[in-house]
Amino acid sequence: MARMMGLLEEKGTRRFSEAMMKHGMHPGCYGLLDRPDGYGKIAGSCGDTVEMFLRVRNGKVEEARFMTDGCFFTIAACDTAVSMAVGATLADCLKINQDAILRHLEKMPEDHVHCAHLAARAFHKALRDYVIRKKR
Repeated sequence: MARMMGLLEEKGTRRFSEAMMKHGMHPGCYGLLDRPDGYGKIAGSCGDTVEMFLRVRNGKVEEARFMTDGCFFTIAACDTAVSMAVGATLADCLKINQDAILRHLEKMPEDHVHCAHLAARAFHKALRDYVIRKKR
């Protein structure tokens, strides 16, 4: 398994950006978050499911995590979205969309651009959930 990951990394660095490889191969924000302040779950038409978890303190995202059963590109897009959110104000989080994720990752194969859209939709659903919970 380690050898296969090494080969993917070696071949991938020629085709994909450093950011894509980092977020896709070594996602730092993958996993569950107990008792999140905001939660969003989306199933894409491609069959991938994404869950986003947010912890918000003093108007900023203190911690964010994700889970997915998706491909390398979905993992990279989700990890990018939540990484961009940590430390950001809620207003700044509204700017985390498909375009922002794609700009950060630099190179996304055209047939996987929908992965960034899926990540952005799940992230914004978690933000909405936080706002709704806060109003209650």
